[in-house]
Amino acid sequence: MTRLADERSEQLMRALAGGMPPDRVAEGHALYRGGRVLVMEVVMNTVYGAVNDGTVYAVTLDADDMAYSTCTCPEDAACVHMAALFFRYCESAGGDADAVLRMMTEGARGDADGGAGAVSGGTDGPEAWAEWFAGRFGAVWQQCRHSLHPLQPVLQEAKGKARDWPREMRRLHWLQTVLLVLEQAEHAYAVTDPSNRYYYEMSFSRSVEPWVQHWLELLHETEPVPANDAEERWLRAIALRLRNAALDETFKLLRWDELYVAWWDRFAGWPDAVREECEVIGRLADQVADADTTAHSSSPRASAVLTAQAFFRFKAGDHAGAIDAMRRTPFERTSTFVLRFAERCLAEGDFAALERWMRFLQEQLRLTRVAAVLKPYLKLCRSADERQPDNPMWIRMMREWLPVSYGELSAHYLSRGRMREWTDLQLAMGIRPEDLDPGHLRVLAKEAPELLLPLFHRAVDESVRTRGRQGYRAAVRHLKRLEKLYRAAGREARWRMFIREFRIRHARLRALQEELRYANLSDD
Repeated sequence: MTRLADERSEQLMRALAGGMPPDRVAEGHALYRGGRVLVMEVVMNTVYGAVNDGTVYAVTLDADDMAYSTCTCPEDAACVHMAALFFRYCESAGGDADAVLRMMTEGARGDADGGAGAVSGGTDGPEAWAEWFAGRFGAVWQQCRHSLHPLQPVLQEAKGKARDWPREMRRLHWLQTVLLVLEQAEHAYAVTDPSNRYYYEMSFSRSVEPWVQHWLELLHETEPVPANDAEERWLRAIALRLRNAALDETFKLLRWDELYVAWWDRFAGWPDAVREECEVIGRLADQVADADTTAHSSSPRASAVLTAQAFFRFKAGDHAGAIDAMRRTPFERTSTFVLRFAERCLAEGDFAALERWMRFLQEQLRLTRVAAVLKPYLKLCRSADERQPDNPMWIRMMREWLPVSYGELSAHYLSRGRMREWTDLQLAMGIRPEDLDPGHLRVLAKEAPELLLPLFHRAVDESVRTRGRQGYRAAVRHLKRLEKLYRAAGREARWRMFIREFRIRHARLRALQEELRYANLSDD
């Protein structure tokens, strides 16, 4: 189902809550609970529906501007039918309509009466907001027994608290809020039934994916260096929360180490903060080295620390040090970081560093045979050869993984117009002409027909060796192609000599001789 953006849902909720008394909102919820919303559909930023309240009313909710929302009932302003349709939409979008009702009818009073809702602005600081969140929503994760739907209205309400803040401060509040909700998701996942853990992981991961993507978008929009003390305070608090989450071994649903690296990649130009973080990570890495005597550090905490250390070394240009740190992590878990480091080197044109990382990837692939890494590794080889065609290293790396790399290598040769290498590869791999793309064969037959001769000669011999009528017919089809290729190459005399010798060599194969006569293949 099409969904409204979070910001538009919040705007619609605020407009309805502010445009009608709480008891009327509750009446709309009662209509929704009674199944009175007959139909509901979202088109663009508008929710359409029909509500049966004795009479069926057509309702339109415009999420861009509440003034354009309509209902065919006699009321002129926001009405209970609009509220009923909105609750139905919240349910369809995966939210908790009951929680939304509480937010619309009790949230304003709670804020006015103090307590958990008393925080009023960005000057209270990230610590106060985290405390407020814990006091108001700290136990909501316990409701997430089968899904994370109860957390959706939590995210909407918590984000809505900063709707009137300056843009940059609002963005920082949202960055923290999303992390707080993701932590709740981790708590919920930790207590799921171990026997159904795979189901919960898939379900919960699908639920948090848009939240994580939204967080990354907010991060990308954030200025890479704080503009004032207030922004710095928020940024440091969020960075600390990220680090703690990445090092928390009870958090197993999300890749917090990836979020941590994405954060510091964005703020790599903030020297004071980077220097301080490097010092913290360095101390933690020393502790890992003292505590772990195995070949690599397999615990999630140690892996996160070493990955962070590798990232900061990579950003400082210490590729040898970064590779040394990554070598001590489980490659199955950290291979995505290695691939990103190599991609960054390629994008920046640092081929010396790229060779280091590609050799490390090659080494680890030999040891672990992680299939999920091989495809992006081969694509990197292709891109590197396109950028640096005079370096034979990239093709050698691809050929090392034959036959698995056959598809990538074959496509690469074709895309680069390296037809001789392409045909040599088909011969080496024993590929038959009928298994190749006819379009590729037509192009090659037109541009360099002589290169295809060995391929079809071998196909003819293999077909004849089957010693069956079907094989002989296949051999004849290949011979017809050979005849055209010889003529296209201007070697008709050589063709006549070959077909004469072929008929003589196989004179005892009567069925083959019959197929040759039917096809008019002779030495005349």
